[in-house]
Amino acid sequence: MGKTDLHIHTRHSDGLNTVADVARRGRRAGVTCGICDHVSPYHLMYEVEAFDAYVADVRSHELLLGAEYCIGAEIPVDAERLGRLDYLLGGVHSVHLDDRNYFFWSEDAPPDAASFVEAYTATLLAELANGPLHVVAHPTYLPSYLQDRYDEIWTPARCEEVFAAAARAGVALEISGRWLVPREGPLRVAAAMGLTFSLGSDAHRPDELFNLEYPLAMVEKLRIPEERIFWPRRKA
Repeated sequence: MGKTDLHIHTRHSDGLNTVADVARRGRRAGVTCGICDHVSPYHLMYEVEAFDAYVADVRSHELLLGAEYCIGAEIPVDAERLGRLDYLLGGVHSVHLDDRNYFFWSEDAPPDAASFVEAYTATLLAELANGPLHVVAHPTYLPSYLQDRYDEIWTPARCEEVFAAAARAGVALEISGRWLVPREGPLRVAAAMGLTFSLGSDAHRPDELFNLEYPLAMVEKLRIPEERIFWPRRKA
């Protein structure tokens, strides 16, 4: 199986890589690259002009063209523009609870962890039922203040509920080289349920590009066949 990295960020959102640098390094490393910058109200690419420039830049280098949006937040570009993409990642980056947003990369923890987890699960299930996504980005990732409770939170029953919704929607689960999620236990559940998987580094800096050690190790360990690895179709 050839290497694919379908989760790479560039200067079009919050990365330090240029599209040209990714293309050059991908050719050198023999990696099929997918640029997947953030399209959200929280990043640079929230106006149609910026999105159009992004599409033109990635297409000029003949890379796979994706985007990552924030599940639970409004996507700031129209459906026609989203339709130009080869694929769309959706990631839960914050949870709305008690009339405010709790962002995953903030140390501002909600007072009730159980309510947070329930809201997180409900947000993800709602998007899997109705959203436009092809891949769930960094699934099962938890904020730092909950990571030591990972196994307690991501029980087999909760995993089965979320993964069954992904299977019904035909949505792949990303195995993240940056965040090392899903961990082996949930991955075994997903693999047994026959889900499809996407491999991504979630690279924001040049030294993070093509960090696929964990995804590839899990694919080998769980004997996930090549036909269950997500591969987007490049559009004209």
